[in-house]
Amino acid sequence: MSEFYVGYLPEAPAGIARRIRLAVGLLFAIAVIGAITFACVQRTYALAVFEYGKERNYEGVIEQQPFPTLVVKRPGSTDSGSSRYLLVAEGKHGADSEVSEFDGKTVRLRGALIYRGDQTMIELVKGSISVAGQLDKAPSVLKSLGTFELSGEIVDGKCFLGVMNPGSGKVHRDCAALCLSGGIPPLFATNDFRGAPAILQLTNSNGKPLRAAVLDRVGQPLRIKGTAVENGDTLIFEADPSTITVLR
Repeated sequence: MSEFYVGYLPEAPAGIARRIRLAVGLLFAIAVIGAITFACVQRTYALAVFEYGKERNYEGVIEQQPFPTLVVKRPGSTDSGSSRYLLVAEGKHGADSEVSEFDGKTVRLRGALIYRGDQTMIELVKGSISVAGQLDKAPSVLKSLGTFELSGEIVDGKCFLGVMNPGSGKVHRDCAALCLSGGIPPLFATNDFRGAPAILQLTNSNGKPLRAAVLDRVGQPLRIKGTAVENGDTLIFEADPSTITVLR
């Protein structure tokens, strides 16, 4: 005999109750599996940090080319043991005008640290740079690593290294173009430089910043040919803009 559920009765018939429990259990299992699958396939944010409001004191030598950089000798290291911090101003502005009179000089400055992995940057506190006592500085030795054709994305250094997360991709394209126009160092992020991910400072073949020629190419997958150069713990990609190919 068929079972019927009557709403005013305290319990449903045994057969109907059993089928309902089975259906609820099955739906719960599907929901759990779906949530786990969704979480696993999501793209996680990179460990990129901006120490906003946390100002530190730094001392080192200013290098203005190809991008404003503070070269800091590591405590107790040999002449070759230096760390290199890209420098930017507040907002969407580069630090060229602030460091121009200090090129090659030992200075003290204040700023907030920005970092992504082993790539570091300092947002300068305006007017905080002053000449300091002379420090020993390892001479810059540029080492050519050869010609490469790399796939990756042109990004603005400030947002990509930690001020925005994610600081890349289509959603960040307009912001990146504004930052590069304001003098922020352009970087090229690739997942396959000698078989490993890498972030390279982007210049032309003469070692000059590559900005205006790539503003319409930021935030999208590209392939570029150029020469990779090593400067201490920094990689520079001297690229030929005419070789840029948009990947579909």
